[in-house]
Amino acid sequence: MRPTALLAFIISTAAVTAGDLFLTPLGAGDKTGSSWQNALDQGSANRAVNELLTAGDTLYLGSGTYQDLRIEVRRGGTENRPCAIKGVDRGGGLPLIRGRWTVEAPAKGPTAIRFAPGVSDLVISNLRIERFKIGVHLPDTPNATPHHRITFANVDMSHIRHGFYLSRCSNLRLEDCDLVHYTKHGFRFENACSRVRLLRCTADCSSGSEDWERRTELFPFGFIVNQSKDPQTDIHFVDCVARNNRMPLQNRKYKNGDGFVVEKSAARVAFTRCMAIHNQDGGFDIKSSAVSLRDCVAVQNSRAFRIWSTASLSNCFAGFGTTGLWSNGGRIDVDRSTFYQLSGAAILADDDSTGPLCLTRSIIARCKLPARRTARGVIDVPPQTTRPGHDPFVFRAPAASWQGNTDAMDCTSHPDRGYSRPPSDTSRM
Repeated sequence: MRPTALLAFIISTAAVTAGDLFLTPLGAGDKTGSSWQNALDQGSANRAVNELLTAGDTLYLGSGTYQDLRIEVRRGGTENRPCAIKGVDRGGGLPLIRGRWTVEAPAKGPTAIRFAPGVSDLVISNLRIERFKIGVHLPDTPNATPHHRITFANVDMSHIRHGFYLSRCSNLRLEDCDLVHYTKHGFRFENACSRVRLLRCTADCSSGSEDWERRTELFPFGFIVNQSKDPQTDIHFVDCVARNNRMPLQNRKYKNGDGFVVEKSAARVAFTRCMAIHNQDGGFDIKSSAVSLRDCVAVQNSRAFRIWSTASLSNCFAGFGTTGLWSNGGRIDVDRSTFYQLSGAAILADDDSTGPLCLTRSIIARCKLPARRTARGVIDVPPQTTRPGHDPFVFRAPAASWQGNTDAMDCTSHPDRGYSRPPSDTSRM
Protein backbone atom coordinates (compact mmCIF):
# COMPACT_ATOMS: atom_id res chain seq x y z
CA MET A 1 0.00 0.00 0.00
CA ARG A 2 1.37 3.44 -0.93
CA PRO A 3 2.07 5.85 2.01
CA THR A 4 -0.72 8.26 1.02
CA ALA A 5 -3.20 5.38 0.74
CA LEU A 6 -2.05 3.98 4.10
CA LEU A 7 -2.53 7.36 5.76
CA ALA A 8 -6.02 7.65 4.30
CA PHE A 9 -6.86 4.15 5.58
CA ILE A 10 -5.64 4.96 9.10
CA ILE A 11 -7.63 8.20 9.21
CA SER A 12 -10.76 6.42 7.93
CA THR A 13 -10.42 3.60 10.46
CA ALA A 14 -9.86 6.03 13.33
CA ALA A 15 -12.98 7.96 12.37
CA VAL A 16 -15.09 4.80 12.43
CA THR A 17 -13.78 3.46 15.76
CA ALA A 18 -12.96 6.65 17.66
CA GLY A 19 -16.18 6.52 19.67
CA ASP A 20 -16.00 2.86 20.68
CA LEU A 21 -15.82 2.19 24.39
CA PHE A 22 -14.49 -0.66 26.53
CA LEU A 23 -15.88 -1.74 29.88
CA THR A 24 -15.10 -4.44 32.45
CA PRO A 25 -16.62 -5.14 35.89
CA LEU A 26 -13.83 -3.31 37.78
CA GLY A 27 -12.42 -1.11 35.02
CA ALA A 28 -8.72 -0.50 34.43
CA GLY A 29 -6.12 2.26 34.09
CA ASP A 30 -7.57 5.75 33.88
CA LYS A 31 -11.09 4.33 33.31
CA THR A 32 -11.81 6.51 30.31
CA GLY A 33 -13.05 3.55 28.27
CA SER A 34 -10.61 4.23 25.42
CA SER A 35 -9.15 0.71 25.49
CA TRP A 36 -9.15 -2.49 27.54
CA GLN A 37 -6.15 -1.12 29.42
CA ASN A 38 -8.25 1.95 30.36
CA ALA A 39 -11.65 0.31 30.59
CA LEU A 40 -14.68 1.87 32.23
CA ASP A 41 -16.07 0.04 35.25
CA GLN A 42 -19.63 -1.31 35.47
CA GLY A 43 -20.80 1.70 37.43
CA SER A 44 -20.34 3.69 34.22
CA ALA A 45 -22.42 1.34 32.05
CA ASN A 46 -25.57 3.45 31.88
CA ARG A 47 -23.63 6.66 31.26
CA ALA A 48 -21.73 4.91 28.47
CA VAL A 49 -24.92 3.65 26.80
CA ASN A 50 -26.95 6.81 27.12
CA GLU A 51 -24.42 9.65 27.05
CA LEU A 52 -21.09 8.56 25.59
CA LEU A 53 -22.11 6.36 22.65
CA THR A 54 -23.11 8.07 19.44
CA ALA A 55 -24.54 6.61 16.23
CA GLY A 56 -22.35 3.81 14.89
CA ASP A 57 -20.39 3.32 18.13
CA THR A 58 -19.97 0.07 20.07
CA LEU A 59 -19.70 -0.51 23.80
CA TYR A 60 -17.60 -3.64 24.39
CA LEU A 61 -18.15 -5.56 27.64
CA GLY A 62 -15.28 -7.81 28.68
CA SER A 63 -15.34 -11.14 30.51
CA GLY A 64 -16.47 -11.30 34.12
CA THR A 65 -19.55 -11.16 36.33
CA TYR A 66 -21.50 -7.90 36.39
CA GLN A 67 -23.30 -8.37 39.68
CA ASP A 68 -26.60 -6.46 39.98
CA LEU A 69 -25.95 -4.48 36.79
CA ARG A 70 -29.17 -3.06 35.34
CA ILE A 71 -29.02 -1.29 32.01
CA GLU A 72 -31.64 1.32 31.17
CA VAL A 73 -31.39 2.00 27.45
CA ARG A 74 -32.66 5.51 26.68
CA ARG A 75 -31.21 6.07 23.21
CA GLY A 76 -29.93 4.16 20.20
CA GLY A 77 -28.32 4.99 16.87
CA THR A 78 -29.71 5.83 13.46
CA GLU A 79 -31.13 3.62 10.73
CA ASN A 80 -27.85 3.30 8.85
CA ARG A 81 -25.57 3.58 11.89
CA PRO A 82 -26.92 1.55 14.80
CA CYS A 83 -25.25 1.57 18.18
CA ALA A 84 -24.10 -1.74 19.66
CA ILE A 85 -23.52 -3.36 23.03
CA LYS A 86 -21.28 -6.35 22.47
CA GLY A 87 -19.82 -8.89 24.86
CA VAL A 88 -16.25 -10.07 24.31
CA ASP A 89 -14.64 -13.24 25.65
CA ARG A 90 -11.24 -12.07 26.82
CA GLY A 91 -10.35 -15.46 28.29
CA GLY A 92 -12.94 -15.70 31.04
CA GLY A 93 -16.01 -16.42 28.92
CA LEU A 94 -18.66 -14.04 27.68
CA PRO A 95 -19.77 -11.36 30.16
CA LEU A 96 -22.42 -12.45 32.69
CA ILE A 97 -25.00 -10.01 34.03
CA ARG A 98 -26.25 -11.54 37.28
CA GLY A 99 -29.09 -10.47 39.56
CA ARG A 100 -30.57 -11.87 42.76
CA TRP A 101 -33.96 -13.16 41.58
CA THR A 102 -35.03 -16.44 43.13
CA VAL A 103 -37.45 -19.11 41.99
CA GLU A 104 -39.02 -19.05 45.46
CA ALA A 105 -40.40 -15.54 44.79
CA PRO A 106 -40.81 -15.46 41.00
CA ALA A 107 -43.02 -12.35 40.80
CA LYS A 108 -40.43 -10.17 42.56
CA GLY A 109 -37.26 -8.78 41.08
CA PRO A 110 -35.75 -6.29 38.61
CA THR A 111 -35.08 -6.34 34.88
CA ALA A 112 -31.57 -6.75 33.46
CA ILE A 113 -31.98 -4.65 30.28
CA ARG A 114 -34.93 -2.29 29.90
CA PHE A 115 -35.67 0.01 26.95
CA ALA A 116 -37.25 3.45 27.15
CA PRO A 117 -40.05 4.12 24.63
CA GLY A 118 -38.93 4.70 21.07
CA VAL A 119 -35.33 3.51 21.39
CA SER A 120 -34.32 2.18 17.97
CA ASP A 121 -31.35 1.06 15.90
CA LEU A 122 -29.44 -0.99 18.43
CA VAL A 123 -27.63 -4.35 18.34
CA ILE A 124 -27.06 -6.28 21.58
CA SER A 125 -24.94 -9.42 21.31
CA ASN A 126 -22.82 -12.00 23.12
CA LEU A 127 -24.21 -11.61 26.63
CA ARG A 128 -25.24 -14.00 29.41
CA ILE A 129 -28.04 -13.01 31.80
CA GLU A 130 -29.20 -14.89 34.89
CA ARG A 131 -31.34 -14.45 38.00
CA PHE A 132 -33.62 -11.61 36.94
CA LYS A 133 -37.40 -11.39 36.91
CA ILE A 134 -37.16 -10.23 33.27
CA GLY A 135 -34.08 -10.52 31.11
CA VAL A 136 -34.90 -7.97 28.36
CA HIS A 137 -37.99 -5.75 28.50
CA LEU A 138 -39.46 -3.49 25.84
CA PRO A 139 -42.46 -2.23 27.85
CA ASP A 140 -45.94 -1.74 26.46
CA THR A 141 -46.20 2.01 27.00
CA PRO A 142 -49.53 3.32 25.58
CA ASN A 143 -49.22 5.81 22.72
CA ALA A 144 -45.43 5.64 22.85
CA THR A 145 -43.17 5.79 19.81
CA PRO A 146 -42.39 2.20 18.80
CA HIS A 147 -38.96 0.62 18.67
CA HIS A 148 -37.46 -0.01 15.23
CA ARG A 149 -34.58 -2.16 13.95
CA ILE A 150 -33.37 -3.82 17.14
CA THR A 151 -31.30 -7.02 17.04
CA PHE A 152 -30.48 -9.47 19.82
CA ALA A 153 -27.83 -12.04 18.90
CA ASN A 154 -26.39 -14.76 21.13
CA VAL A 155 -28.03 -13.37 24.27
CA ASP A 156 -28.52 -16.40 26.51
CA MET A 157 -30.45 -16.49 29.81
CA SER A 158 -31.10 -18.84 32.72
CA HIS A 159 -32.97 -18.79 36.04
CA ILE A 160 -35.48 -16.10 35.14
CA ARG A 161 -39.22 -15.60 35.14
CA HIS A 162 -39.49 -14.11 31.64
CA GLY A 163 -36.66 -14.00 29.13
CA PHE A 164 -37.60 -11.56 26.37
CA TYR A 165 -40.78 -9.57 27.15
CA LEU A 166 -41.35 -7.37 24.12
CA SER A 167 -43.90 -4.81 22.91
CA ARG A 168 -44.21 -2.01 20.36
CA CYS A 169 -41.40 -3.02 18.05
CA SER A 170 -40.93 -3.49 14.32
CA ASN A 171 -38.12 -4.98 12.25
CA LEU A 172 -37.00 -6.92 15.30
CA ARG A 173 -34.49 -9.75 14.95
CA LEU A 174 -33.52 -12.39 17.50
CA GLU A 175 -30.91 -14.95 16.58
CA ASP A 176 -29.05 -17.70 18.45
CA CYS A 177 -30.64 -16.75 21.78
CA ASP A 178 -30.96 -19.74 24.14
CA LEU A 179 -33.10 -19.65 27.28
CA VAL A 180 -33.28 -22.28 30.02
CA HIS A 181 -34.85 -22.54 33.48
CA TYR A 182 -37.59 -19.94 33.31
CA THR A 183 -40.74 -20.22 35.42
CA LYS A 184 -43.19 -18.52 33.05
CA HIS A 185 -42.24 -17.64 29.46
CA GLY A 186 -39.10 -17.73 27.36
CA PHE A 187 -39.96 -15.34 24.51
CA ARG A 188 -43.11 -13.24 24.95
CA PHE A 189 -44.43 -10.82 22.34
CA GLU A 190 -46.94 -8.83 24.35
CA ASN A 191 -48.40 -6.15 22.06
CA ALA A 192 -47.87 -4.34 18.74
CA CYS A 193 -44.88 -6.33 17.45
CA SER A 194 -44.48 -6.56 13.67
CA ARG A 195 -41.93 -7.77 11.14
CA VAL A 196 -40.25 -10.05 13.67
CA ARG A 197 -37.78 -12.75 12.72
CA LEU A 198 -36.48 -15.39 15.14
CA LEU A 199 -33.55 -17.50 13.95
CA ARG A 200 -32.17 -20.54 15.79
CA CYS A 201 -33.58 -19.57 19.18
CA THR A 202 -34.23 -22.13 21.93
CA ALA A 203 -36.60 -22.07 24.90
CA ASP A 204 -36.06 -25.01 27.29
CA CYS A 205 -38.12 -24.47 30.42
CA SER A 206 -36.84 -27.22 32.70
CA SER A 207 -34.00 -28.88 30.75
CA GLY A 208 -35.62 -32.10 31.97
CA SER A 209 -35.19 -31.31 35.68
CA GLU A 210 -38.10 -32.62 37.75
CA ASP A 211 -37.10 -30.25 40.55
CA TRP A 212 -37.54 -27.25 38.24
CA GLU A 213 -40.86 -28.60 36.99
CA ARG A 214 -42.16 -28.52 40.56
CA ARG A 215 -41.49 -24.78 40.56
CA THR A 216 -42.82 -23.62 37.19
CA GLU A 217 -45.83 -21.32 37.30
CA LEU A 218 -49.16 -21.79 35.55
CA PHE A 219 -48.93 -21.93 31.75
CA PRO A 220 -45.19 -22.16 31.08
CA PHE A 221 -44.65 -21.39 27.39
CA GLY A 222 -41.52 -21.38 25.28
CA PHE A 223 -42.64 -18.78 22.73
CA ILE A 224 -45.89 -16.80 22.91
CA VAL A 225 -47.39 -14.21 20.58
CA ASN A 226 -49.93 -12.92 23.05
CA GLN A 227 -53.51 -11.79 22.52
CA SER A 228 -53.09 -8.06 21.94
CA LYS A 229 -55.03 -4.85 21.61
CA ASP A 230 -52.80 -3.62 18.77
CA PRO A 231 -51.88 -5.87 15.81
CA GLN A 232 -48.98 -8.32 15.98
CA THR A 233 -48.10 -9.25 12.42
CA ASP A 234 -45.50 -10.80 10.12
CA ILE A 235 -43.76 -12.99 12.68
CA HIS A 236 -41.53 -15.76 11.34
CA PHE A 237 -39.91 -18.49 13.44
CA VAL A 238 -37.00 -20.27 11.73
CA ASP A 239 -35.05 -23.20 13.22
CA CYS A 240 -36.41 -22.50 16.70
CA VAL A 241 -36.87 -25.13 19.43
CA ALA A 242 -39.34 -25.17 22.34
CA ARG A 243 -38.66 -27.92 24.84
CA ASN A 244 -39.74 -29.15 28.29
CA ASN A 245 -42.45 -26.57 28.99
CA ARG A 246 -44.04 -28.63 31.72
CA MET A 247 -45.64 -28.60 35.15
CA PRO A 248 -46.53 -32.30 35.64
CA LEU A 249 -45.50 -32.59 39.26
CA GLN A 250 -47.58 -29.72 40.58
CA ASN A 251 -50.77 -30.36 42.51
CA ARG A 252 -53.04 -28.51 40.08
CA LYS A 253 -56.21 -29.79 38.41
CA TYR A 254 -55.40 -28.26 35.03
CA LYS A 255 -51.82 -28.68 33.93
CA ASN A 256 -50.66 -26.92 30.83
CA GLY A 257 -47.40 -26.12 29.16
CA ASP A 258 -46.94 -25.35 25.46
CA GLY A 259 -43.99 -25.01 23.15
CA PHE A 260 -45.19 -22.36 20.68
CA VAL A 261 -48.34 -20.30 21.32
CA VAL A 262 -49.93 -17.86 18.88
CA GLU A 263 -53.11 -16.14 20.00
CA LYS A 264 -56.06 -15.17 17.80
CA SER A 265 -55.22 -11.50 17.24
CA ALA A 266 -51.92 -12.24 15.47
CA ALA A 267 -51.67 -12.32 11.68
CA ARG A 268 -49.25 -13.60 9.06
CA VAL A 269 -47.33 -15.99 11.30
CA ALA A 270 -45.07 -18.70 9.88
CA PHE A 271 -42.88 -21.51 11.21
CA THR A 272 -40.02 -23.07 9.26
CA ARG A 273 -37.98 -26.03 10.53
CA CYS A 274 -39.12 -25.51 14.12
CA MET A 275 -39.31 -28.25 16.75
CA ALA A 276 -41.58 -28.68 19.79
CA ILE A 277 -40.30 -31.41 22.09
CA HIS A 278 -41.66 -32.90 25.33
CA ASN A 279 -44.15 -30.19 26.23
CA GLN A 280 -46.98 -30.78 28.69
CA ASP A 281 -49.84 -30.03 26.30
CA GLY A 282 -49.45 -28.44 22.87
CA GLY A 283 -46.30 -28.53 20.83
CA PHE A 284 -47.73 -25.82 18.57
CA ASP A 285 -50.89 -24.18 20.01
CA ILE A 286 -52.12 -21.88 17.25
CA LYS A 287 -55.26 -19.71 17.44
CA SER A 288 -54.35 -17.28 14.66
CA SER A 289 -55.69 -17.96 11.17
CA ALA A 290 -53.80 -18.96 8.02
CA VAL A 291 -50.64 -19.97 9.87
CA SER A 292 -47.99 -21.74 7.80
CA LEU A 293 -45.94 -24.61 9.26
CA ARG A 294 -43.25 -26.06 7.03
CA ASP A 295 -40.68 -28.75 7.91
CA CYS A 296 -41.76 -28.68 11.57
CA VAL A 297 -41.44 -31.51 14.12
CA ALA A 298 -43.54 -32.10 17.24
CA VAL A 299 -42.66 -35.10 19.42
CA GLN A 300 -43.50 -36.21 22.95
CA ASN A 301 -46.30 -33.68 23.37
CA SER A 302 -49.87 -34.35 24.47
CA ARG A 303 -51.19 -32.64 21.33
CA ALA A 304 -48.54 -32.09 18.69
CA PHE A 305 -50.29 -29.51 16.49
CA ARG A 306 -53.23 -27.80 18.20
CA ILE A 307 -54.99 -25.64 15.59
CA TRP A 308 -57.95 -23.43 16.53
CA SER A 309 -58.54 -21.76 13.16
CA THR A 310 -57.01 -22.37 9.72
CA ALA A 311 -53.52 -23.51 8.80
CA SER A 312 -51.33 -25.36 6.35
CA LEU A 313 -48.79 -28.03 7.30
CA SER A 314 -46.16 -29.13 4.80
CA ASN A 315 -43.54 -31.80 5.48
CA CYS A 316 -44.30 -31.91 9.21
CA PHE A 317 -43.97 -34.75 11.74
CA ALA A 318 -46.09 -35.54 14.81
CA GLY A 319 -45.26 -38.54 16.93
CA PHE A 320 -44.56 -40.32 20.20
CA GLY A 321 -47.35 -38.45 22.00
CA THR A 322 -51.13 -38.57 22.37
CA THR A 323 -52.77 -36.66 19.48
CA GLY A 324 -51.12 -35.60 16.23
CA LEU A 325 -53.31 -32.88 14.74
CA TRP A 326 -56.10 -31.45 16.93
CA SER A 327 -58.54 -29.11 15.22
CA ASN A 328 -61.17 -26.84 16.68
CA GLY A 329 -61.59 -24.49 13.72
CA GLY A 330 -61.75 -24.33 9.94
CA ARG A 331 -59.83 -25.72 7.00
CA ILE A 332 -56.42 -27.31 7.56
CA ASP A 333 -54.36 -28.57 4.64
CA VAL A 334 -51.71 -31.19 5.42
CA ASP A 335 -49.27 -32.28 2.74
CA ARG A 336 -46.41 -34.79 2.88
CA SER A 337 -46.55 -35.16 6.65
CA THR A 338 -46.21 -38.11 9.01
CA PHE A 339 -48.22 -39.09 12.12
CA TYR A 340 -46.44 -41.86 13.97
CA GLN A 341 -46.92 -43.89 17.14
CA LEU A 342 -49.59 -41.79 18.82
CA SER A 343 -51.57 -43.28 21.70
CA GLY A 344 -54.74 -41.39 20.67
CA ALA A 345 -56.03 -40.23 17.31
CA ALA A 346 -53.62 -39.11 14.65
CA ILE A 347 -56.23 -36.56 13.51
CA LEU A 348 -58.91 -35.25 15.89
CA ALA A 349 -61.71 -32.85 14.90
CA ASP A 350 -62.99 -31.52 18.21
CA ASP A 351 -66.27 -29.88 19.26
CA ASP A 352 -66.16 -26.67 17.20
CA SER A 353 -64.25 -27.98 14.23
CA THR A 354 -65.88 -27.25 10.89
CA GLY A 355 -62.99 -28.44 8.76
CA PRO A 356 -62.31 -29.82 6.38
CA LEU A 357 -59.03 -31.43 7.45
CA CYS A 358 -57.42 -32.46 4.18
CA LEU A 359 -54.43 -34.82 4.05
CA THR A 360 -52.47 -35.44 0.86
CA ARG A 361 -49.35 -37.57 0.33
CA SER A 362 -49.22 -38.16 4.08
CA ILE A 363 -48.59 -41.16 6.34
CA ILE A 364 -50.41 -42.34 9.46
CA ALA A 365 -48.57 -45.25 11.01
CA ARG A 366 -48.76 -47.17 14.31
CA CYS A 367 -51.37 -44.83 15.81
CA LYS A 368 -54.28 -46.03 17.94
CA LEU A 369 -56.79 -44.31 15.63
CA PRO A 370 -56.21 -42.75 12.20
CA ALA A 371 -58.94 -40.15 12.77
CA ARG A 372 -61.69 -39.24 15.21
CA ARG A 373 -64.50 -36.66 15.24
CA THR A 374 -66.49 -35.23 18.11
CA ALA A 375 -68.02 -32.62 15.80
CA ARG A 376 -69.41 -32.41 12.29
CA GLY A 377 -66.15 -31.33 10.72
CA VAL A 378 -65.03 -33.30 7.71
CA ILE A 379 -61.79 -35.26 7.85
CA ASP A 380 -60.51 -36.11 4.40
CA VAL A 381 -57.93 -38.87 4.77
CA PRO A 382 -57.28 -40.57 1.43
CA PRO A 383 -57.56 -44.37 1.69
CA GLN A 384 -53.98 -44.88 0.57
CA THR A 385 -52.67 -42.75 3.43
CA THR A 386 -53.12 -45.38 6.13
CA ARG A 387 -53.81 -49.06 6.42
CA PRO A 388 -55.77 -49.89 9.59
CA GLY A 389 -54.60 -53.26 10.85
CA HIS A 390 -51.75 -53.37 8.36
CA ASP A 391 -48.63 -51.23 8.37
CA PRO A 392 -46.67 -51.23 5.11
CA PHE A 393 -44.48 -48.30 6.07
CA VAL A 394 -40.76 -48.74 6.72
CA PHE A 395 -38.78 -45.92 8.35
CA ARG A 396 -35.03 -45.49 8.36
CA ALA A 397 -34.38 -45.90 12.11
CA PRO A 398 -37.54 -45.24 14.17
CA ALA A 399 -37.05 -44.60 17.88
CA ALA A 400 -39.10 -42.91 20.59
CA SER A 401 -36.01 -40.91 21.56
CA TRP A 402 -35.87 -39.22 18.14
CA GLN A 403 -36.02 -35.44 18.38
CA GLY A 404 -35.95 -34.28 14.79
CA ASN A 405 -32.20 -33.96 14.38
CA THR A 406 -31.61 -36.91 12.01
CA ASP A 407 -33.31 -38.57 9.05
CA ALA A 408 -34.41 -41.53 11.22
CA MET A 409 -38.12 -40.93 10.54
CA ASP A 410 -37.83 -40.66 6.77
CA CYS A 411 -40.04 -43.30 5.17
CA THR A 412 -37.82 -45.49 2.99
CA SER A 413 -40.66 -47.66 1.68
CA HIS A 414 -42.71 -44.70 0.45
CA PRO A 415 -40.26 -41.87 -0.29
CA ASP A 416 -42.94 -39.94 -2.16
CA ARG A 417 -45.07 -39.63 0.99
CA GLY A 418 -44.73 -38.31 4.49
CA TYR A 419 -42.13 -36.25 6.29
CA SER A 420 -38.49 -36.23 5.29
CA ARG A 421 -35.81 -34.32 7.07
CA PRO A 422 -35.19 -31.03 5.23
CA PRO A 423 -31.71 -29.99 4.12
CA SER A 424 -29.62 -28.32 6.81
CA ASP A 425 -29.97 -24.59 7.11
CA THR A 426 -27.03 -22.67 5.71
CA SER A 427 -27.95 -19.26 7.13
CA ARG A 428 -25.11 -19.45 9.67
CA MET A 429 -22.58 -19.36 6.82
